[in-house]
Amino acid sequence: MEFEVFGYKISIEKKALKDKDTGEMPNDLRWALEILEKYGKKIPASPKKIESAKRASKIKANRTKEKVINAVNLLRLQGEEITPYKVAKTAQISYNTAKKYLQKQNISKLSD
Repeated sequence: MEFEVFGYKISIEKKALKDKDTGEMPNDLRWALEILEKYGKKIPASPKKIESAKRASKIKANRTKEKVINAVNLLRLQGEEITPYKVAKTAQISYNTAKKYLQKQNISKLSD
């Protein structure tokens, strides 16, 4: 028998599956095989989980967009130059995220 668990292939010889005395598979080995069969295969996500993940991702993206816009507006009010670094510090997000959202919105061009 061969199973794939977390990217690792596990093979068990049929000889090892049976107890020498009783000729049956030991209980602990049977339980282990049941677990391997159940969790060793990738189970596709349900449509409900996929939709939920999409919704959560959209909410997070909207929050981040609002943070960037608020940070840009604050920097404009203070008369400071709008750079990805300053936006990231003001919005408390990563530099790469700030850079990505500034490029998406073309906000850096509006600061001139």
